[in-house]
Amino acid sequence: MKHAGATEIGNVAIELDDRIAASARQYAYDKVAPLARYAPEPTGFAHVRLTLAGARMVAVHVNLDVNGTPVVAKAEAPTFTEAVDIVHDHLRTLLLKMHN
Repeated sequence: MKHAGATEIGNVAIELDDRIAASARQYAYDKVAPLARYAPEPTGFAHVRLTLAGARMVAVHVNLDVNGTPVVAKAEAPTFTEAVDIVHDHLRTLLLKMHN
C-alpha cells in the first residue's frame, strides 16, 4: 500500500458543542490525526465537529483534505467515543479505497 509518508495530520481543528464533554477534543484528535498513514497523498487538514443530535445522541462530522480531495464522514451514536470510533473506521475505509 502506497501512502503519503506522514504518520499524522498536522492541522486538526476540532469544534465542540457547549454540551459535549471537553475530553472529547483529545479523544477525537487521537483518532483522527493518525488517519494520515492511510491516505495515498498528503492530508493538509482535518476539521472535526461534535454536536448533540437529540437528547441522547452525539453527532460527529469530519472533513479531510487529501491533496485537494475532500473526504467526508458523519456518524451518530449515544456517546462521543462511539461516534468518533464509527467515523474513524469509515474514514480509514474511504482512505484505503483511494489507493485503487
